[in-house]
Amino acid sequence: MSRKKRSVAIAVAILLLAGVLPGGLSLGRDDAGVTVEVTAPPSGLALPVGQAVAVRYRVLGAAAVLELWRGDELLATDPVESGQEVSHAWAATEPGRQCIEVRAVHETDKRLAHAELCLVGLPAGAPVRLGVEK
Repeated sequence: MSRKKRSVAIAVAILLLAGVLPGGLSLGRDDAGVTVEVTAPPSGLALPVGQAVAVRYRVLGAAAVLELWRGDELLATDPVESGQEVSHAWAATEPGRQCIEVRAVHETDKRLAHAELCLVGLPAGAPVRLGVEK
């Protein structure tokens, strides 16, 4: 199997496992019982810069929208109902640790809860890795 096909196969396997393994879950909860869950990919995933990964997340509790952020940049806003899962593709833009945040927001624009997911951008052509912290 070529190196590129092997990398794609590994990435697909990681994404499939992230949906069933509890280690892929990142939680943020507020005092009112609203919880944000990032269900995939698992934290510590390392991908080559520019390789997209599906970021899946949901809210449990009463929230009007889920927002996906990277630093000060709003990447996506989705109206939601409790338990509804949302998915967006995201890719690291530079090598190094990069974190994205999912925020549950009330209809009055009050932030209710949030969860963070950190991934590592690798140089182009590098294989996908799991369990990387830097």
